[in-house]
Amino acid sequence: MREKFNPELFAYDPAVTYAWQPFQRVTATVITWNRLEKTKIFIDTLRRRAGMPFEVLAVDNASEDGTQEYFAELAATWPNFRVIQNRRNVGKSRGMLQLQEALTDGLAVMFDSDIELLSNYWLVHLQKAYHAARLRFGNTDVAFGLRPLNCEEYGFGFTYQQEILPIPHQANDLPRTSYAAVSKDSPDKDHLLDEQVIVGWTGHLMGNNMNMPVSVLKHIRLDELYPVGIGGDDTHVSAELRRLGVPFGYIQNGPIVRHNDWPYTDEKVEVYTRMMQTRMVTDLPYVRWKLKALARKLRGR
Repeated sequence: MREKFNPELFAYDPAVTYAWQPFQRVTATVITWNRLEKTKIFIDTLRRRAGMPFEVLAVDNASEDGTQEYFAELAATWPNFRVIQNRRNVGKSRGMLQLQEALTDGLAVMFDSDIELLSNYWLVHLQKAYHAARLRFGNTDVAFGLRPLNCEEYGFGFTYQQEILPIPHQANDLPRTSYAAVSKDSPDKDHLLDEQVIVGWTGHLMGNNMNMPVSVLKHIRLDELYPVGIGGDDTHVSAELRRLGVPFGYIQNGPIVRHNDWPYTDEKVEVYTRMMQTRMVTDLPYVRWKLKALARKLRGR
């Protein structure tokens, strides 16, 4: 009876070449500074609900609440987990530069540490979305965000145009997902794997979860962002994607996430404001970086 009413939806087989899998390598990234309990929720749901293998690359900005020890334990027990441990808090923008330098190929799946993934098989869905983009554009040079439900309540995650990216039956493989275009009971067995990815194209992709090929990430001029502030990479990255001619949007009928530190409290706003002001004045690595950048420009003249 279990086989009839509660089937195993998906068991990833590394020996199988799936039509919907454009990326053989996927690296999930996160930049942390304290907030251990939220980070544990993020890592747990990231790992438990993926549906297929992936790697993790974490950057820790000298956390003092047990995050360093937690990451060390993960690195010792999870072969696909690695961490860049900073000796001081250099901010998210510098952490983004470190990720950009360390990643080499495949798909970069970038999350904030306070994200909780609510949907099973989120990575299967994400791969299928890129497969649909490949069928639509001829390549995977697209940036996607997953729907952060509690941010939409405040008008974030806006989209200006909906588009359906079809995956025809003959270009698809099991499992059926939330993209399914026909009922599972349809008598037309030749179309049971017809799927449609609904994308809401946007002009601003939120930084708490954004995904793009590493080849695209490598061309984003993050060096022009660092270290404007602790965070605030959203607007810059969106502008860079527009400059590169890379379309970007939210997957409307796929996995959903929750931002567990939203809306910001007055205390968090105060902390961020204070740290940004401090970094603008006393961040010696920033001063050295600016001097080196100026020297490079002068040599190039």
